[in-house]
Amino acid sequence: MSIATTQAGLNRHDEQNALGKPAVPTLLAAGLVVAAVAVSYWPNLRYLVNQWYNEPNYSHGFLVIPIALVILWQRKDELNYAALRPMFAGWVIVAAVLLGRFWFFERNEFWAESASLLPLLGGLVLAFGGWRLLRWSLPALGFLVFMYPLPPSLNLYLAGPLQTLATLGSTALLQAFGMPVLAEGNIIFIGASKLEVAQACNGLSMLMAFVMLVTATTLVMARERPIWERVVLLLSMVPIALVSNIIRIAVTAWAYQLLGAQRGEKLAHDTAGWAMMPIALALIWIELKLMNWLVVEETVDSKLVIPTSYSAPTRPAKKPKGV
Repeated sequence: MSIATTQAGLNRHDEQNALGKPAVPTLLAAGLVVAAVAVSYWPNLRYLVNQWYNEPNYSHGFLVIPIALVILWQRKDELNYAALRPMFAGWVIVAAVLLGRFWFFERNEFWAESASLLPLLGGLVLAFGGWRLLRWSLPALGFLVFMYPLPPSLNLYLAGPLQTLATLGSTALLQAFGMPVLAEGNIIFIGASKLEVAQACNGLSMLMAFVMLVTATTLVMARERPIWERVVLLLSMVPIALVSNIIRIAVTAWAYQLLGAQRGEKLAHDTAGWAMMPIALALIWIELKLMNWLVVEETVDSKLVIPTSYSAPTRPAKKPKGV
């Protein structure tokens, strides 16, 4: 009786795989492992949430995990559970990542310790489902990179050049429209008023949020577009974000000129900051329209019959003479 019961359970397991459904024991084991990882990385996750809440440059972090889940949901029909094969190499990767995390913890490298969560998840996916499951989930796993703030050293390295670029770009734009302005360092002189391009206005927050938004749009909403359009869209993220920040600073300086320093800052600074994202999205729309105009895709009529082979026409046989 017990042998028959065991055989029936195995048959049900095979039927679930044949139907493309995950086995219940596998789901339970994966859930327990994910819960253990969440408990282990709880201090790191709490650090990330504090960064999203307290640091304006990374407030977009609250949207990363929901968008990653949407990416997985959209790709659910592409996953064949019957073809998944667990791999022991995944557990080797998990062990190596945990050893690396301990090494970072001992040296007080908190950012690197927190970032070890991503390769750990990749190793777990490989351990439970093999290469097929890893390839299927790779877009969502890669998108989780946007959870993390930039390393402190890289943040300091980018802040200065972005601040200078924003000052010079907005000054050049204002001069092109005939406004008498002059830049000295990170200060824009507008007649008797001066506008300081503070470090908080370097555009890094806009850059990070915009890169996340365009990446999510490419993965979720632009999947039907040709791959070359998606590549061009991804490559244009950084220039569009920088141009949007330059336009914001130029609009603020223009308000300084028309309304004075106090009223101009009060009315234009925050308003222009909120307008950065719509400006960037409008630039993306223009870019997509230009790509549609420049490249015309040929369509083939489904009713058109194309011959697979060609044979020369035969001439009618001549009648014999005298007939």
